[in-house]
Amino acid sequence: MGRIPEADAELARIKICLKCKARNSINAVRCRKCGYTRFRKKETTVKAKK
Repeated sequence: MGRIPEADAELARIKICLKCKARNSINAVRCRKCGYTRFRKKETTVKAKK
């Protein structure tokens, strides 16, 4: 994704809350901001600009 492999590895360990879009750790069971229990993994691919 980027030029720094360490930063890419750190982004791969993040989950995003589907309700409030807050960043959470990979071990999170509930969102740290709103308490919602559903997450998605942080996307690690670069999207093309339109």
